[in-house]
Amino acid sequence: MLSEFEQDLLKELGNIGSGHAATALSAMLSKPVNITVSSAEMEPITYLPERVGGPERHVASVLLELDGDIRGMILILFAVEDAEQMVSTLIGMPYSFDSFDELGQSAWEEVGNIMSGAYARALGDWLQTPIMIQVPATAIDMAGSIVEFVVTSVQPEEDAALYIDTTFMIDQKVSAGHVLFLPTHGSLKRIQERLLGNG
Repeated sequence: MLSEFEQDLLKELGNIGSGHAATALSAMLSKPVNITVSSAEMEPITYLPERVGGPERHVASVLLELDGDIRGMILILFAVEDAEQMVSTLIGMPYSFDSFDELGQSAWEEVGNIMSGAYARALGDWLQTPIMIQVPATAIDMAGSIVEFVVTSVQPEEDAALYIDTTFMIDQKVSAGHVLFLPTHGSLKRIQERLLGNG
């Protein structure tokens, strides 16, 4: 359990990443994008499906693997309807992931690339260490299946993830997003040391 001070620090990290993402998305969409952070905390990975509406809730996800001194994976999740709304705004026409439209799929991948890169940059700046990133991957599936895939792929050293819950506002339309960082290879200890000012 994190102290109130540590949770405030994590929320500040979320605000920095969200600021980077909002600026980049605003430039991409040519319209204002506002992203606010409602909470940031360390919790068990197994909590994720419930946070996004249950293990059977269909979600649109972006996965970004991190390497370097800090290793792990960033996972960004939106309810499918919210992700479709964002893509529709971007391409200027209604979009559904069921249509398998290449333009819409490309737009979602670009949104994912911008957001995941923004949070990775914020994490690296905050920890004062360079972080290498891989090409993001996107997936549309049930929340429970995505969590199972991520845990199997990353094999985190313990059941803990940094959760950053966000609210996006574009054209007065609100979308809820969830950003997670799953640390591996001693990265969690490094983050905790940084929180306490010992890193």
